[in-house]
Amino acid sequence: MLLKLASVVLLSCLAACVKYLGDGVPTGQIIFVRGVISVIVLGGIAWRTEGLHILRSERLKSHALRSLAGTASMFCWFTALTLIPLADFTAISFTAPMFLTVLAMLFLRERIHAYRWTALAIGFLGVVITIGPHLTFGGSSYGVLVAFGAAVFSALAIVTLRSMSGSGGEHPLAITFYFSLTTVVVSAVTAFWGWPMPTPEQWAFIVLAALLGAFGQLLMTMSYRYAEASTLAPLDYTNLLLAVALGYYVFAEVPHWSMWVGAPLVIAAGLIILWREYRRYAAVPAPVVPND
Repeated sequence: MLLKLASVVLLSCLAACVKYLGDGVPTGQIIFVRGVISVIVLGGIAWRTEGLHILRSERLKSHALRSLAGTASMFCWFTALTLIPLADFTAISFTAPMFLTVLAMLFLRERIHAYRWTALAIGFLGVVITIGPHLTFGGSSYGVLVAFGAAVFSALAIVTLRSMSGSGGEHPLAITFYFSLTTVVVSAVTAFWGWPMPTPEQWAFIVLAALLGAFGQLLMTMSYRYAEASTLAPLDYTNLLLAVALGYYVFAEVPHWSMWVGAPLVIAAGLIILWREYRRYAAVPAPVVPND
């Protein structure tokens, strides 16, 4: 859970960087630079820690599915951020845990207990209350649809990720490395539509976004190695609070009254999961060690 929360913070800052860049730099160009830097950073970490052999894998099909779904989600994510407000996009992205819970139940055979469904329902209600007065389906309709696309692809990527990093035995570095490599290959195709030369300030934010994305993805991948996907899903709701803070201080977006009604519900969803998981593991008896 701590790993997941840390990844949420880093990826929220990444979203702010992408929104700040806006239409000045094409989405494909940002993703390409981010992917190249991620590949270098992750390869360096692998080489310095356990050796490059940990990047070897025989599950290329699983890597391809997870990486392509994640890449599609990222393209939708970055595109939507340039079309709709940060808080609006963040709230829409919270539909991903709903898709994730259903997909985890169908494909991973995870048992979804009543308290998880309750937490997801409470959190989703908070999102609806928060976003309702802000969303307009007029000129922003395309951005809204793209944001929902990002949520669907993200849920698919995480379900595949859980099957690989749990009992699948794939190393988090290998999973994140192949995902970053896929983003490089796919985004390079967009160069045929023309990439402008960024300014020094834009370069700084592109590199910062790349570093935030690399370590954010790595921490997220590691988190799903130690907990079920449906357990960690409600923790994504904390991203809403970060989006409000970043939107206010960076983009001068003043929170609506609905935020103060919806935010407590979002927080409650995460607290229900944390409390139940604590009770669940506290109830497990410690192993008996025989005396010599």
